[in-house]
Amino acid sequence: MQLNWKPLAAWVFVCAAVAPALAQTGAPAAAAQPQPAPRWPDGHVNLGSTPDTKGYWEVRPGLGGMPRPDSVPFQPWAKALYQYRASKSDLYPPLVSCKPAGGPSFFNPPGFEILDVPELKSIFILNIAGPHSWRVVYMDGRPHPKSDDLRPTFLGHSVGRWDGDTLVIDSVGFNEKQWIAGAYPTTKQLHLIERIARPSLRSLSYEATIDDPGAYTGSWSVRWNITEKSPSSWVAGGEIFEYICEDAGR
Repeated sequence: MQLNWKPLAAWVFVCAAVAPALAQTGAPAAAAQPQPAPRWPDGHVNLGSTPDTKGYWEVRPGLGGMPRPDSVPFQPWAKALYQYRASKSDLYPPLVSCKPAGGPSFFNPPGFEILDVPELKSIFILNIAGPHSWRVVYMDGRPHPKSDDLRPTFLGHSVGRWDGDTLVIDSVGFNEKQWIAGAYPTTKQLHLIERIARPSLRSLSYEATIDDPGAYTGSWSVRWNITEKSPSSWVAGGEIFEYICEDAGR
């Protein structure tokens, strides 16, 4: 029996030509990889803008991260004060009245920018909201001032260090004139540890551990994340803008 190879050869040729196209259309599209976080020449991550990746972190209401009240280790007086604040619909945090707020309450709408200045060995966190305030995180290895020299302030005294790609901020010396985390009270004994990381260009993670033996029987934490899919976001190419709290509504 003699086979006619011409039709078979033509069929093989057609299959060879069509197969790559079928494979391409039938295979699921590869997920786009997130852009990496920008880095300094020494390799450590940059939490803010660079000449090539300009922008700021926009915060929308509902950033979240606050724990459930029943999981917070209150002292009795602190729990009573928290419940009073939470029960009053006409009682607002001092931030609403243009007073500064440190720690977790510093990161409020409309947003903030993190400015790393290696020449000064300092990191500045600029807040658009409230009184348009800023925080200074000293990165030169200095200790906190001695207790006699530590003047209580709204934002406290902050020193920082890098733990891998995570910025660790250690703060003490707070006054009692603000609500540092939601409606939860704090005292002058507050010791705050914040951890900020940037896994990719458009993502930022934050964790704050509140250790205040004057108001709580143990430490507790606040956590939130900004991602490419969250309402809060990295505004590529954006610049922080003027927002004067004292002039709002007047």
